[in-house]
Amino acid sequence: MTRYQVITPSAPMRHGPDQMSGLETDALFGESVIILDEEASGWVRVRLETDGYEAWVERTMLGELPPPTHRVMVARSLITSGRDIKSPSLGYLPMAAQISVLDHDDEVAEIALTHHAKGYVPLHHLMTVDTCLDDWVLSAEQLMGTPYRWGGRDSIGIDCSALVQLALSGSSIPSPRNSGDQEKTLGRTMAEHTVLARGDLIFWKGHVGIMQDSNNLLHANAWHNMVMSEPLSHAVERIMDRDGGPVTRLARIADLG
Repeated sequence: MTRYQVITPSAPMRHGPDQMSGLETDALFGESVIILDEEASGWVRVRLETDGYEAWVERTMLGELPPPTHRVMVARSLITSGRDIKSPSLGYLPMAAQISVLDHDDEVAEIALTHHAKGYVPLHHLMTVDTCLDDWVLSAEQLMGTPYRWGGRDSIGIDCSALVQLALSGSSIPSPRNSGDQEKTLGRTMAEHTVLARGDLIFWKGHVGIMQDSNNLLHANAWHNMVMSEPLSHAVERIMDRDGGPVTRLARIADLG
């Protein structure tokens, strides 16, 4: 069994070993994958250890990194080549990227980009891997306005179930990748007329959203083509009108007060 880590901001995991093949999900920087099969073309079939997802990625996007000490807790964090914010940019890290902090002061963290290369990010963009946020919905709200992308899990473009999975990761709550599996496993089922609260999940066939309070729903959706907040009543009516069907489950993850 060969284990590697993602060494690019994200690695698109595709249905087949081809860049034009459909996107299944994204593996994020620092996440571990196990290689299951390999093509001479430079593609490998992998299992993402975060959630067990299996698909094809380009081998050049994988390498070896030191064990992660921190996670990115903001939508995106820009990497610079030096401690000075004016230093040239080396790219970005998406929310939930797993990184190894080599050193830090009160403002800047030095991080490993490979075993031989390093970069710098703002320290307050990070949290230790054992930190759990009290209000995981705050993570989802940071992604407001992020473009909708079918299969996307990188915070430059995400789908509905990735929004839920990434947000829950901030509280160390494991979640399946797809909304159908999330509907089967996350939280406890509530009765149809329950008064909704922050952090409750609303499921439709093939879709999921997060309640910000008793009235407003946050979800990545193809109608607005972004992560959007709107009254739940508007979403329910529109989804029904577009043949998305009725709400299929209400689920409570935890009482956020």
